[in-house]
Amino acid sequence: MKLNQITSALAQQKAGLLSKQTLLTSALLAFAAPALAAEAPAQEVPTAEPEEAVERIQVSGMRATMSRSLDEKRTNAAVVDAIAAADFGDLPGLSISDVIENITSVSGHRGKGSSSETSIRGMGPFLGYSTWNGRTVTSAGYSRAVNFKKFPSDLVNKVVVYKSQQADLVEGGVAGTIELSSLRPIDYGKHKTTVEAQAIYNSHTARLHDENGFGNRLTFSTVNQFETDSLGDFGYTLGFQRTDTSNPEESMLTSSSMYGCGSRMADGSPAPQGSYDCEDMLDKEGITDENGDNYGWDIRDSIDVYDPDSMFYTSSSHTYRTMEEEDLRKAVVGTLQWQPNENWDINADIAWSKNSYWEERHDFIVTSARRNINWDTMVVGQDGTLLYREGEAKMEAQGLHRDETERYNGYGLNIANYWNDDWKFELDLSYSRSTRSRIDYKSRIVTGDYWNYSLDNTKHRLTELRFLDTDGAVFDPNNPESWLAENNNGSAPEGKYERLTDDRWDTHKAIRFDTDYLIDGDIFSSVRAGFRYSKQHLTSDLDDDVALRVRGQLPESNADQVSEYKTKDEAITDILVSDCFTDWNNDRWMNSEDGEGIEGGRWASFDGRCGFGVMSGVNEDNSFTDIGPWVDRRSTGDDDIREDVTAAYVMANIDTEMFGLTTTGNVGVRVVKTEVESSGWRQDYEVDFSDPTEPKLEAKVDENGVPILEKVVLENDVTEVLPSANITFHLEDDLLLRTAVYRSLSRPNLQDMGAGRQIKTGSGDEETETIAELISDVTGDNPNLEPIMSWNGDISLEWYPSTDTAISTAFYLKRFEASFENTILQETITIDGQEVPIDVRATSNGDDKSTLWGIELAGQHHFADLPGLWSGLGVKASYNYADSDFENEDGAFGNAYDENGELTKTRIDGFDPANIFGFSEHVFSGSVYWDYEDFSIRVLYKYRSKYYQPNTGSRANRYVEPFEYVDMNMKYKLTDDTSVSFKALNVLDEAQYMTRGTNNYPTLISSSGPKYFLGIKTKF
Repeated sequence: MKLNQITSALAQQKAGLLSKQTLLTSALLAFAAPALAAEAPAQEVPTAEPEEAVERIQVSGMRATMSRSLDEKRTNAAVVDAIAAADFGDLPGLSISDVIENITSVSGHRGKGSSSETSIRGMGPFLGYSTWNGRTVTSAGYSRAVNFKKFPSDLVNKVVVYKSQQADLVEGGVAGTIELSSLRPIDYGKHKTTVEAQAIYNSHTARLHDENGFGNRLTFSTVNQFETDSLGDFGYTLGFQRTDTSNPEESMLTSSSMYGCGSRMADGSPAPQGSYDCEDMLDKEGITDENGDNYGWDIRDSIDVYDPDSMFYTSSSHTYRTMEEEDLRKAVVGTLQWQPNENWDINADIAWSKNSYWEERHDFIVTSARRNINWDTMVVGQDGTLLYREGEAKMEAQGLHRDETERYNGYGLNIANYWNDDWKFELDLSYSRSTRSRIDYKSRIVTGDYWNYSLDNTKHRLTELRFLDTDGAVFDPNNPESWLAENNNGSAPEGKYERLTDDRWDTHKAIRFDTDYLIDGDIFSSVRAGFRYSKQHLTSDLDDDVALRVRGQLPESNADQVSEYKTKDEAITDILVSDCFTDWNNDRWMNSEDGEGIEGGRWASFDGRCGFGVMSGVNEDNSFTDIGPWVDRRSTGDDDIREDVTAAYVMANIDTEMFGLTTTGNVGVRVVKTEVESSGWRQDYEVDFSDPTEPKLEAKVDENGVPILEKVVLENDVTEVLPSANITFHLEDDLLLRTAVYRSLSRPNLQDMGAGRQIKTGSGDEETETIAELISDVTGDNPNLEPIMSWNGDISLEWYPSTDTAISTAFYLKRFEASFENTILQETITIDGQEVPIDVRATSNGDDKSTLWGIELAGQHHFADLPGLWSGLGVKASYNYADSDFENEDGAFGNAYDENGELTKTRIDGFDPANIFGFSEHVFSGSVYWDYEDFSIRVLYKYRSKYYQPNTGSRANRYVEPFEYVDMNMKYKLTDDTSVSFKALNVLDEAQYMTRGTNNYPTLISSSGPKYFLGIKTKF
């Protein structure tokens, strides 16, 4: 047992209680804390106190979890909040994402019925960092944000959120670091095996025809220890979870492209109207600038042409969606602990997960929601939101089938050697790899003629689509024959199909060495130092769109492929109409919203794989088959990014007396060097001046007609110094004043540092003099992006009157040293042997400094002193208010700058910059639980105010509107070893609501409904 005491003592050492005597004493007092709370007289310790301590430790359920969580918070040197299971497998949540939302001032972005993209203190996920047993966790998503669903809550021992930084933490979190820990089995000291089976009911799946809404989850976990005569002590844990469920979403959404238009000219006269999109009006009508040049579609360049009171803003299309889906998730977590003698502690762990997922989307789309809008009937809100419109558009039925597999493999080995009473050495090796393979099979059919319609948001947030008279006919979305040429004035419909692939591999390897030296001085009790080296490699293979150039002919090279296949051959489109529409299967679509959305609440559903099979024509019976990706999979959207990080730190732990008060904590500094090498592709071009009146750039191709790509390699490195100090003043035994000052960083997303360049070319005229004039637009990422740096300060007052009660208040301040802003990068490329300057639209670091400050209030209490069953009552609540002047300009309507910080486009009034990604001004969570004898119940309420939520490829800013969720769980113990449970997510059936551009323009309303879990759990 001696080594177990050392292990516990070193956990306290990290909290700064580091004198040799205090180390062992603190380890024991942590377990005796419930007894101390009873304030028993000292002379009663030998007889009464040990019994009471044992009794309190055995308290189960939420009360015990709350008490252990408070102990984690109280004994840590940094500013933290935590949730720690009272017993292995007892964390209160269905996934770690749900568990983390129980922690003070932590909130998530909800999608498909559960939480993801966790934010700390209202700050977005890109400002946070996540580790598993102190090691980086890779992500297969677009950002560094971790998908916590890969870690089943039953297999995690505790979660600690570091809200301040200290030198020995892996850098990366301005907002904070979320640390997940597995159980160390020898330290646990008990044998336990648990099996739980759960039935899952999804209300939105159940409303689909031929579905019952049921899924299942099976969880197994075991922990064991054994001693040997010659090899020392061994312990292991092993956990497995399998979940088979579905999370279909019902939604109304708009395209990510936003446009600004005006219904009156600057002189007050009505703007011209015609059969074109409103943003093209100036060019279509021949209205040019003072130099005779066309304005183009960017409203920032032509805003002065219009009467400002007539401006409105709209997306390019409106979509109504229903779907079916299935989600199969498997996960394994295991640990092995070996203590060959009292000087060695060796721990190995593994985490593995696989998520196989498919979905079948059926969309109805108003393809051009800004064509020939009727100025006389339109209604525009004060902020420019187009609330009501009548226009004409082609109607589209689209089907998409998605297959996605995501895998995670993580391994770690930690070897600790207690050289003597003063020295400890620790070596840590880790490997983490996340992969995601996503394939979409999309097909659609579009009417040949335009139909009149109206879109109305004057009454409800769910946009109501109605079909208006068009030459004596009204479009019927429920009748597949509405797409036939005979019902479209003889215009044949157009069929389209394409295959999309998005594969990502993110691999991280690291080695870390740390040493601790106990000095037991008057001020410093120990010194900790170490270094860490890591290599991360992200590969993203984006095959945007591919189809067969010739129907039925499989490709031998890229010359046999096109980005999208299109046909108006009625022999094919007639088959699409007759064979590829399916029966409507959701009679309660979007019934959580007011209004019915699309007229009648239904439409003819198009089968994406059916259309894919018909138009690809590979099989004679037109059945679906996969045509594969591009033969040459290189593209300008691919990323190959390597990030090497070297870090070293030194940290002194404090255990002293200042101002007559016991003072603990740490001071230290961490030096970090980040090196980035980014590889990508750009299309090679040649100049064609064969027609002097229309010179142009032609894409170079090889002998097979395949485009020739040039590799682009860019490098960057940056070194940062991160000092930190965490000082805690023990005002009383139960009253702590914590202070922290530190510098921190958050790195940009790896995929935002790509080197690929997408070049759009245009044609010139007889006045064209340079190659640069033939390039209309260049977009790409920025490998020179540097981390967001911040100086931070925290001060908090924490009161712990008992092991069941805590009240705390905190103030924090963050001073960001730079920002991200839309910019124009000036680069040079070679075309036909000539150096050509290009302007690349990208994101860059700006010089603007910004400040974020906030106040955090938290409290929890278990009413143990109340009589009888009331003694099972407990509450926990937290509130976070934050304010920031950080600015993210709107990419479509905001300010734009060149690489020198010079303004190139001026923001349109009313389009204020967004704040930090994921920033919410208000975050509140509250829970009430009752845990008495064999029965417990808990209700959790979460509120989060509006926040900025960008999406890939979008220019206009997108926001999640305020939301509130209620989750609930109950448990009843049938015996000492067996219990039944019932859990419910999203009890209020809250839909997710997003806006884009203006404050009231809906871009997404997504409903996934409540979800229920009924389980039985036994342990032995």
